[in-house]
Amino acid sequence: MTGVRILWVLLAGAALCAAPPQAAPAVEPAAEERVALPPLEQLQVDAVSYVEAQAAALSGKFVFHVVKPPVLQRIPPGAKLTFEPLHVSRKELGGMFFVTFRQKLDGRPLGLIRVDMEGTWTGRLLRVKAPLARKAIPEADQFEPMDFEGNPPAGALTELPAGYRLRAAVSTGHILAMQDLEVIPVISPGEQVRLEVVSGPLVIAVEALARSGGAVGDKVRLEMPTSHRNVQAVATGPGEARVQWAGGN
Repeated sequence: MTGVRILWVLLAGAALCAAPPQAAPAVEPAAEERVALPPLEQLQVDAVSYVEAQAAALSGKFVFHVVKPPVLQRIPPGAKLTFEPLHVSRKELGGMFFVTFRQKLDGRPLGLIRVDMEGTWTGRLLRVKAPLARKAIPEADQFEPMDFEGNPPAGALTELPAGYRLRAAVSTGHILAMQDLEVIPVISPGEQVRLEVVSGPLVIAVEALARSGGAVGDKVRLEMPTSHRNVQAVATGPGEARVQWAGGN
């Protein structure tokens, strides 16, 4: 009896000291294969992705959707139809517009197709606080930010650009747009202009009389001081212009 008890104790101790069986390694689920969308669905996904990328650099937030799916040509069984975006119909992505795609069938051109879309914009626009006169140079304290959701007016601004003045008078509550502004001229007709005449490495500065005005980068007509000959120069700053002499390198 004592021997049986000793044998039982030895067997129980061995069972307790034995290492527990290792758990079976977890089986990772197989990577799901990407399911190819039908051509029409893929075209719409591509259209939304394309305009979202175009809107990424713009202020505010856009939401896009396809207004009316296009009608695709029938393709042979097993053939692959792909789409390459070309351009958006207009710069303003709020409201109605369309995206043009080039179709390819098994890599061969199959013509163009358009996807009609609509964009909704959410952000802040600039609203005039009090009437402003024509030719006034707008300043930040003359406007108040206005929350807007929908399709903003064409060219509506979210911040004031530098170097512009009002093209015409605006009233209280007006939403400022790019078409309300014009570039501030740096040369006006009748003023004296410092003209740099460039001929190769040689630069000669003379005083000329402006016969037309313009902003930086515009061509202006100037009258030379001695010959009274008119030349066209490029406005480079307030009261300054430059011309490349015809005989220069």
